[in-house]
Amino acid sequence: MDRKQAVEVIKEISEQCQLLEGKSIKFLPPKDSDALSNTFQVHIQVSDDPDPFLVSCVENVAEKRNLATKQVDGYLIVYKPYPKK
Repeated sequence: MDRKQAVEVIKEISEQCQLLEGKSIKFLPPKDSDALSNTFQVHIQVSDDPDPFLVSCVENVAEKRNLATKQVDGYLIVYKPYPKK
């Protein structure tokens, strides 16, 4: 996803997912985040045992936009996966 799409995803998550209050949200540019994809990624700080309702809400937003999610080191990451070969 490009920068504009990443900002739109952050806005939609903040509107849809009420359990987001107090969480740190950032987006990483492609060069900093190429392990999962070569596009922008949204990183939401969650605990090692995140709230299942928050995870479900973020997953629903991601799914509507054909994006993937993954939990890594206390973050829930929303990203556009590499194309399947």
